[in-house]
Amino acid sequence: MLKLYQRETCPYCKTVRERLTELQVTYININLPKERSERVQLIEKMGVPFIPAIDDEGYLIPGKLEENNHILDYINEKYAKNLRQHN
Repeated sequence: MLKLYQRETCPYCKTVRERLTELQVTYININLPKERSERVQLIEKMGVPFIPAIDDEGYLIPGKLEENNHILDYINEKYAKNLRQHN
């Protein structure tokens, strides 16, 4: 199952959450602290503290500073296509 590493108050994370919801993707929401230095779990997994980031059953997409288009592109490519095939 897809895991979304994020914070509720992060606008980039909100965009990703909204897109996952629109596409009816089931995911686990992992809320992280505000301070990047405290995001130990994320740094160990992704190598960087930036959010949003996703782990899609072992396929890791680390966050980038103030940007989420690469994550949205991945979600659209994988999950929008799946939704169209089921409709």
